[in-house]
Amino acid sequence: MSEREAPKGGTVSIFYKATRPDGTDFYSGTVLYEVGKRVHPRNRVSREKAQLCGPGMLHAATVPTETLVGGTWPCRLFAVEGKPVAGLDETHPHKAGFRELYVVEELPAWQVFGPQGEEVVALIERAGRLTEEEVQRLDAAWTAAWDAATRDAAWDAAWWASRSNAARYAAWRASRDAAGIAAWNAAAVGAWVAARNATEDAAMALVVRDLIRDEHFRALYDPWASVVGDET
Repeated sequence: MSEREAPKGGTVSIFYKATRPDGTDFYSGTVLYEVGKRVHPRNRVSREKAQLCGPGMLHAATVPTETLVGGTWPCRLFAVEGKPVAGLDETHPHKAGFRELYVVEELPAWQVFGPQGEEVVALIERAGRLTEEEVQRLDAAWTAAWDAATRDAAWDAAWWASRSNAARYAAWRASRDAAGIAAWNAAAVGAWVAARNATEDAAMALVVRDLIRDEHFRALYDPWASVVGDET
């Protein structure tokens, strides 16, 4: 969440909202987000009855990397402003509920994946173009690199970073899902399980690359890099 100067003085809080590629919300597909417009839920509720996950609420996050809770890639990303009436508590520290939102501007969608977002998106797109030969090589690379203790330590480091060091858990999960689906679609036949695992590991490692030790990043990313190289 950030702040900007309001037209009549003071500041207003800026939140972030991810939508489907057509601009509608992920939950219902009926609320359309457009720059310069105010949006409202289908069934508005009073402030007294407002509950974060209840009916008649709009949702937005304090940071772009938490906008894909309940959403998927590809998406669009908007900066929005409004007055929170629910959330922003110990249970949902980065998620807020609103009775209305004003759409300030559209942002580059890769920001949902954090500082390395452009690299994450490039990896996902590249995964969708994997050839049968590359799938076989990814299978071999991921299997050859297997070491339970090393992999577990790297996974634990990446998971902990996504949950604790920064609000990136939604981005971490969404990158895994998007990369895995892209690899699976490209590798409809052949050794797709290991190819999917290698691609998922690489995407998740990129999301938290700036938060984990290089040895943990390399343990997750190198099987992908050994096949695809620097193309991402």
